[in-house]
Amino acid sequence: MLRVFAQFFLFVGFIYAQALNYGSLDPSYYKYIKLYRSASDEEVSKLIGNLDEARKKTGLFLGLSVGGFSNDISSSSQKDHLFGYGAKFGYQSFLPSFFESIFYPNYVGKRIYIQFIGSSSKEEALGRLSFLSVGINGDLLIDLPAWKGVGMGVIVGAGLGNMAHNYDADSEFMVMLNTGLGLSLFGHNRLELEFKIISDKNVDWMGSLFSVGYQYVF
Repeated sequence: MLRVFAQFFLFVGFIYAQALNYGSLDPSYYKYIKLYRSASDEEVSKLIGNLDEARKKTGLFLGLSVGGFSNDISSSSQKDHLFGYGAKFGYQSFLPSFFESIFYPNYVGKRIYIQFIGSSSKEEALGRLSFLSVGINGDLLIDLPAWKGVGMGVIVGAGLGNMAHNYDADSEFMVMLNTGLGLSLFGHNRLELEFKIISDKNVDWMGSLFSVGYQYVF
């Protein structure tokens, strides 16, 4: 019986020893092993797992959102609330650059995208109230693992572009601040709650958009 147990543990030890085969390791991992100075098999295995998850969340993406748009929040007059909607297309990465070794792969991401935002229209005494914009945005994404395949975190970013708002059909320059919460699901899927503050260049007018959206990474 003791001999059987001894053979069993030797077999388990052999399997464990062969778990990380550096000879068959994808060469693309080595630059990250060097970057993070991973020495032990345990450190290397953890790094590879994070890189694999980060690659699932890296690539071109397409997102859609719906929510509520608040017009002219900086004014003391009566606020107008409209149905808002949007679409965005861009690229995101959760893989670190060589200047970001302080951040572990899969935890901190960046994205840049083009976004369209529109709203329903509302007929008022001064004319038809609505909002339309097209802009380019950049966001910092922080994802903390909640459980296997799922990450939760925050969104912080900014953007600029052109918009037409209030009763004016002419477009003008806009700036935008983004913040929110994100939920990554099994790499390619992402749910987001976002809050955006939008302003003209002179900060004479400000609007806000609260939205819920879905994003798929290809």
